[in-house]
Amino acid sequence: MKYLDLQLKYALAVSGGVDSMVMLHKFATLSPRPNFYVVTINHGIRKEAASDCSFVADYCAQLGVECRVVSVDVPGYCAQHRLSVETGARILRYQVLDALECDCVCLAHNANDNAETVLMHILRGSGAKGATGIKRTNGKYFRPLLELTREEIEQYARDNGVPFVQDSTNDDTKYTRNFIRHRVLPLLGELNTSAQQNILRFAENILQDDEYLDSLADITTVVFDGSVTRVPKNLLLQPSPIAYRVLSKVFNRLGVFYDMEKAHFDAIVSIANNVGGKRLNLPFDYVAINDYDFVSILRLSDLPLDKFEVPFRLGISKTPLGAVEVSEQPLNGSLRVDVSKIPPTAVFRTRQAGDSFTKFGGGTKTLKQYLIDKKIPQRERDRLLLVADGSDILVICGVEISDSVKVEQGAQSYYIKLKQEKM
Repeated sequence: MKYLDLQLKYALAVSGGVDSMVMLHKFATLSPRPNFYVVTINHGIRKEAASDCSFVADYCAQLGVECRVVSVDVPGYCAQHRLSVETGARILRYQVLDALECDCVCLAHNANDNAETVLMHILRGSGAKGATGIKRTNGKYFRPLLELTREEIEQYARDNGVPFVQDSTNDDTKYTRNFIRHRVLPLLGELNTSAQQNILRFAENILQDDEYLDSLADITTVVFDGSVTRVPKNLLLQPSPIAYRVLSKVFNRLGVFYDMEKAHFDAIVSIANNVGGKRLNLPFDYVAINDYDFVSILRLSDLPLDKFEVPFRLGISKTPLGAVEVSEQPLNGSLRVDVSKIPPTAVFRTRQAGDSFTKFGGGTKTLKQYLIDKKIPQRERDRLLLVADGSDILVICGVEISDSVKVEQGAQSYYIKLKQEKM
């Protein structure tokens, strides 16, 4: 097998499907045999997932290969974080793989997967980097089968008696990759029998351009200072192909390799140009802040309490003070409000100078005076989570609602509760 270094320790991600089982067989039959072990992950999506993991473990035992079985709860994670099954599975899978003690993690992606990935990225509006497809090596990840087609891999399995299982979800076209695999690529093949090869040739051509532009995106002046990353604005005011690659390198350095898209980079550049506001919420609970000569990027949980703002919305929102829930169902210890009276510009935040509050039943005063009247200790006032629209405080979580959002007869009630305190 090409590109293997017998001095390195490899971990093989094996699902039981034909691609990964062929990869396992190739490793196990090499002479001399590389230093490797297998990890198989039960994502908790399919009923047969546990038996698939046992299938992999049994075959590893036959070959004399160490096998580690890891279980993750993809459905629960997706429900908690409001993610698609595809996205949640990828996040949890890479959390497991990132933590493996080895020099290289081997993934069984093939040429067909690569063509599918290129199309997926194009459909998502990706830039040139997405159109380059899957890299053979990316950090600690290595894809030894990337040049082989699915047909070649299946032929190898037949020729060598390699057993494998069929993943029932691979035929479910509600998943984007499966739709492209089973519907889009076959149609393209009817138009041009070389469609897949041409897609991969396109990706190779784009890769050459991308590598040159990537070399121009220098992040040596970016300051990675503990929990805060400071990106000089001059790096973001370059032509967008360079500025976006700067941001991509920054987030990769922070361990974020997926789900930061052009729309997020557009918004960060707008902040750098002083036309996009001062603060921006990003995926993975990151926040970007306009800080004079820099755009600072940090986790929401690391944001100073006097600076954070989280848009008000239904459901669960994360704040530096904990998770806050807005629900149609009663919550123990919650406050009842008419959510239709809360403007779309409202945010969760802590108190600021100039805040005012109209207590339930009427009577407006400064928030400071209201909290004094309620005999809330000084040390607790800065850690009260508020729903605010400008300087108008609509809800003091755990304390009281403003008269302006009270529930009138016949209106639907919603319930607001800060679910947990930040430790």
